[in-house]
Amino acid sequence: MRLTFQKCAIALFALYIAVFPGSLITVSLDRVPEWGVWMGSALLIVQGLIMLAWLVSRYGLRGLGASALIVLMAFGVEFVGEKTGFPFGRYAYTDVLQPQLFGSVPIAICFAWLFVVPISYEMAKSLPQNPLSRYPLLVAATLVLLLDLQIETVAAYVNGYWTWFDQGPYYNIPTANFVAWWLVGLSMAGVLALCIRGVAVHIVTGTMTREQRVWSFMPQTLYILNVVMFTAINLSHGYVLAGLIGVAILIGAGLLFIRHRPDVPRVLVPHQRLD
Repeated sequence: MRLTFQKCAIALFALYIAVFPGSLITVSLDRVPEWGVWMGSALLIVQGLIMLAWLVSRYGLRGLGASALIVLMAFGVEFVGEKTGFPFGRYAYTDVLQPQLFGSVPIAICFAWLFVVPISYEMAKSLPQNPLSRYPLLVAATLVLLLDLQIETVAAYVNGYWTWFDQGPYYNIPTANFVAWWLVGLSMAGVLALCIRGVAVHIVTGTMTREQRVWSFMPQTLYILNVVMFTAINLSHGYVLAGLIGVAILIGAGLLFIRHRPDVPRVLVPHQRLD
C-alpha cells in the first residue's frame, strides 16, 4: 500500500515539475492569462497532495493521521485568524483562491500548510550534524518562517490572494504575522513529529533507482524549488529584501550540499502494508 502512495507522490511531483517553469516565468513577468488564475489554487493543492502521498508512503497510517491533523489545525487557525485577526493580524482572503470553506478559508491554504510544514521538518531532519540538528522542531519552524518572508509579498501583492488591514515594518505586513507563522509552524511540526515517532522503514542494501532517489529527497527538493520561485518573483517585482532572503537560503543550501553531499548507498523501501 505504501508503494502505491509512493508512486502517487512521484507522479504528482512530475506534474508539478512539468508546470513549474511556465508558472515561474508567467508570474515573474506578470503574464498570467485570465484563464490561468485558477492555477494558483491548483498548484497549492497539488503540492499539498504530494506531501500527503509522501507522508503516507514514508510513515503509513501515522503519516495519514499527521496530514489530517495539520489540515485541521490549518483550517482552525486560518478561520479564527480571518474572523478575528488573531494570531496573524487583521487580513481577509480575496476571491482569487477558490473554493473556500464556509466562504472564508480557501481549501488551497489548508493544503499549503500541509505542504510547507512537512517539507520544512524533513529539511530540518536532513541537515548535517551540528548543534542545531539537535533541535529539529526549532529549525523546522524557522524554515517555515523563512518561506513566509518570501511568500507574503508574492501572495498578497503579486497574486492578490489576501489583503492586509494591519501594517508592520516588513512591506507593510504586521510583525504578528511572522511571529504567528513561527509558532504555528512549530506546533504543526511538533504534531508531525509525535505522529511519526518510532515508525520504522525497511532498509534494503543496494543502489537507489532514479525514482527512489527522487522520492527520498522530494521534500528537500520542493523546499528549494519554492525558494527559487519566490526569489525570482520577488526580485522581478522589486521586493528586493524578500528576494535577498531567498538568495541567502539558496547560497546556504548550496554550500551545505557541497560540503555534505548526500550519499545514499542504501535503498529505503516502504512497507507495503499500512501500519
